[in-house]
Amino acid sequence: MSCRSKGACHTCRRRRVKCDLGKPRCQKCYAAGVECLGYDNLILWVDGIASRGKMMGKSFPGAPVMSSSMCLNAETASSSEINHNIFIHHVGPHDDSRGFTNQTMLYDSLLHPWLQRLDHDTRHYLTHFLVNVGNDLAVYDLPSQKQSPFRLLLEFADHSPALFQIIIAMSAVHMHNLLTRASSTQSNQIYALRAKARAFRLLNQELSNLSPSNYTTLLASLMLLGELAVLESGDDTWRIHVLAAAKLVRLIITSHPAVADDLESDERALRSWTITRLILQDAFGSSLSSARANWDVPGLCAAMNGIDTAIRYAEVEHYTACPSPISSLILAATSVYDTGTDFSCCSPSTRCIFLCMQEFDPSSWTMQLQSLTPANDFTERYHVSSAYKAAATLYALQVVPDNYSCHHAPARSDNLVDEILHHVSQVSCNHPLFKATIWPIHIAGAESSDARRQSAVLQHIRSLSRVLPWQSMSGAEQVLRDFWRRMDSLKIIFLGSSESEA
Repeated sequence: MSCRSKGACHTCRRRRVKCDLGKPRCQKCYAAGVECLGYDNLILWVDGIASRGKMMGKSFPGAPVMSSSMCLNAETASSSEINHNIFIHHVGPHDDSRGFTNQTMLYDSLLHPWLQRLDHDTRHYLTHFLVNVGNDLAVYDLPSQKQSPFRLLLEFADHSPALFQIIIAMSAVHMHNLLTRASSTQSNQIYALRAKARAFRLLNQELSNLSPSNYTTLLASLMLLGELAVLESGDDTWRIHVLAAAKLVRLIITSHPAVADDLESDERALRSWTITRLILQDAFGSSLSSARANWDVPGLCAAMNGIDTAIRYAEVEHYTACPSPISSLILAATSVYDTGTDFSCCSPSTRCIFLCMQEFDPSSWTMQLQSLTPANDFTERYHVSSAYKAAATLYALQVVPDNYSCHHAPARSDNLVDEILHHVSQVSCNHPLFKATIWPIHIAGAESSDARRQSAVLQHIRSLSRVLPWQSMSGAEQVLRDFWRRMDSLKIIFLGSSESEA
């Protein structure tokens, strides 16, 4: 599966060379060691004058320009302008039949007065976070979405220096991954390390002064640190931050059980969104490793208002795009594996997990969800939800003890692997829902025992790594290869011992 754009990137146009149209960056730029400026309109920070409101006529150095007539592109800008001005590369064009545009826009958050006193580089990384990092971590992160959680994050960062520095570090790491590894781009990595060091120091101070007033920003900081670990590496360091967040939530539940009722609507929404992402991060991450989940999900759902609603919201907003009935069943399977008990939190039913999965109808669920999505994505949603249904069933077969299984459990896993591979192959790498195939393809990879299936899994993962600048995606191929090699070795040992006994 190849990811190509319709027109040459801005850098190749300026250099007057033929572009290979690769996404998210072309290989011509990568080989030349220059920054690929992408394919969409470039929006630069320039000196601006307010055109309306109380500040009309006043000048604001470095104010963001939102008028398309004032946007510069690589064809008209000089080399020095490109190197010293801020650009935004919105990764992945979106097909839209209901008015969703793929033109990059600046969020209203960047016009907030407190941001205007920040230096040029800081605003640069904030812009990249809102447009590009937010785009990776959500299905549709619309600039016009006034209640965007990423917009709320930036507003709450005004009161939390640690959260602010984590946002900067995430943006710098993401940009470093997105651009080349040449020496000219190492500044992003250095900037990220400095911001991360400041964030840990400030976070330690905020934890030392723990109070209900900073619960939400601390949870958001820990959630983003977990996401940052995924950007930085493919190991399980994200679990440290999720574990810390789980302890903080338990403290909130036991010490201040009614604190959620006193929150303003924005803070309540942000906290619910943050905790939901932490739960999903732990559930999906733990399912791909040998570690157990950290969250007491039944107790959490009983104590924190709106979690069930937030999980349903996550199926529209969260980049995994997992149907809430399936995510609840994945949590159920994980709970059975971790505790050996039935799971009755997100669903009051204690029926067989496999029966519930069989009864899930991807077509009906997708049709109901269409009224909530900003784009007509029925086909892609159907294939993604079908892939999740098969992957969740495959996962449950591995983690649910035999004494909990029943005749509803499928007999063959190969059929499920083929089903996953078919459905994920139907989602274009240019579509926003392509990133939602991460978990299903990893589950399929763990159960692929023949060369044909393994080749299909690797091809899909390579396409994902080209779209998502995450180090965890870059290392996924090697992890699977090592896993398959180990499984082959175990088979040889097992067959050898069987022959000896015979």
